Amino acid sequence: MSDTIKYGPPVISIDVEDWPQSTWDHTLPITNRAVDNTRRVLRLLRETKVRATMFVLGKLAERFPQVVKEIQADGHEVACHGHEHLEIGRQSLEEFLADVRRSKDLLEQIIGMPVKGYRAPDFSIVQDTLWALDVLAEAGFEYDSSIVPAQLPRYGIAGWPSHPVRVRRQGASILEAPLATFRALGRNLPVGGGGYHRLLPGIASRYFARKVMTVAPFVFYCHPYEFDVYELREIPIRIPLTVRFHQGAGRRWFEQRFRAFVGCLGGQPMCQMLSTQPWPEFDICSLTPDSCTGPRSLGNVM
Repeated sequence: MSDTIKYGPPVISIDVEDWPQSTWDHTLPITNRAVDNTRRVLRLLRETKVRATMFVLGKLAERFPQVVKEIQADGHEVACHGHEHLEIGRQSLEEFLADVRRSKDLLEQIIGMPVKGYRAPDFSIVQDTLWALDVLAEAGFEYDSSIVPAQLPRYGIAGWPSHPVRVRRQGASILEAPLATFRALGRNLPVGGGGYHRLLPGIASRYFARKVMTVAPFVFYCHPYEFDVYELREIPIRIPLTVRFHQGAGRRWFEQRFRAFVGCLGGQPMCQMLSTQPWPEFDICSLTPDSCTGPRSLGNVM
């Protein structure tokens, strides 16, 4: 890899949700703590003079529309994270379409502008759910940022390009902006943020970002709750110790590492990065023959 950064600064994307509802029990209501955490992140972004893309869960926006207005007022891009935070593979085509339409329409009513971007809960656009890209394009989204170009236990697609691409199918098209990965030992390693940012030393995260940006944009992601050090010990839910460790490890250093990351490298919203150039087209049929299979009844439900 050349050391010349061609695709900076990194894209800063934040999935705005509530940990108990999004991770533990989807039937739980959104809590005030999620709003407090989101406002903490907004203050941090103001202090560091960074603009971000914030993928807002519809269920949170429905209960707390004011925080969505605050996100917009601070100059950040408001994008869609679905409504209920359900993995796509657990929904039928019709259920998925209803979920994204409900969330997109709600966010647009709140901010008075089109919502262009989408990110799937738990990065759940995988090999078996590529049909979701067709649904998103038909629903009016201009881009998606859900695919991790690596083969991981719960998500990811091996062979997916590490840079943004345009996918055309059934007369519609959509841009896909994948999460950041680093190529090493013949495979792509996820380094885009979240748990990786919590657990990796800050100097390592910045090293990987600089290296990735020599060949592709670096799409960073995190959640407001990752800045909340005491959440898992204070919320009134019995959580197994293994979950507490997995979900809480590294939170005490997260804000410090985030400040250092954007302080050294800066940041930009997704829409800004995607507008810098035309991105190449990608034929998803090149992955496997099954990738060419579109949704079974898209024309009947739109």
